[in-house]
Amino acid sequence: MNTRFLATLCAVAEAGSLAGAARRLNLANASVSEQIAALEKELHARLIVRRGRNVVLTEAGQAILEAATDILTRVEALRPLAQLGQPSGLLRVGSISTSLVSIVPPALRWMAERHPRIEMKVLPGTSALLYRMLEVGELDCALVVEPHFTLSKGLAWQPVRREPMTLLAPASLPGETPEVLLRAAPLIRMDREAWTGRLVNRYLRDQNFAVRELFELDAQEAIVILVAQGLGVTLLPDWGILPPAGAELRRIRVGQGAYDRMIGLVMTRGARESLARIFAGALEAAAEKSLAAREIGTARN
Repeated sequence: MNTRFLATLCAVAEAGSLAGAARRLNLANASVSEQIAALEKELHARLIVRRGRNVVLTEAGQAILEAATDILTRVEALRPLAQLGQPSGLLRVGSISTSLVSIVPPALRWMAERHPRIEMKVLPGTSALLYRMLEVGELDCALVVEPHFTLSKGLAWQPVRREPMTLLAPASLPGETPEVLLRAAPLIRMDREAWTGRLVNRYLRDQNFAVRELFELDAQEAIVILVAQGLGVTLLPDWGILPPAGAELRRIRVGQGAYDRMIGLVMTRGARESLARIFAGALEAAAEKSLAAREIGTARN
């Protein structure tokens, strides 16, 4: 039996359509249909049926789905064994933008130097988007803000680094406390629906600060630029924030750790989990170095 055909069946089950499975597997629609037909012929059973624009598994298809997934997991696990203990294979990684420009590059260098057989494919996105991609099998792991809900079955969490919630203000703005600075200038606010924005919301609610809002956006790097231009102040986790060239920022840590952002790796359980945990180790090593750099930058500002 061709295990690629089993993988195609699993992709159809996850996507809910032949076209969706074809996109996921980078195949033509006709190839997906042919592989399912060949599998049905070999098993002497109908595995999928059309239901409107979608396709669903028959009882026979559902009956073999779990076993097919287990077979594919075991087959995938053969690859590192065949490499004489050298981990290898493709690892599909997602990352939020602030981590992508801070700890991901040194972690990738660490991976290239120590595990050159692991092929890395990295995609950017928000925490919410990357989590959805994990749930549908489009990623093997993702570097995201710690979820504010219980993880889906089949996913694991490994913390990587803590980022202190920080008030950022133009260097010329007078005031020594968060309350004074938030009264002195309008707030450029992180999108309150974003996972990071929820932490900012909680801090403002708990402190009962009355703020004047200027902008609200889900683009932390852009917010830093606007603050550096003197348009207002903001509250953001400090991922190793650097001001634009020629600009200066003031930083005041807030909340005494209660509103810090935890960044970690959410991983799908299965054959590639071992590769994801190797990458988690690389991220932790990069995070330790970035922490030292962040402390130096904070002292200068």
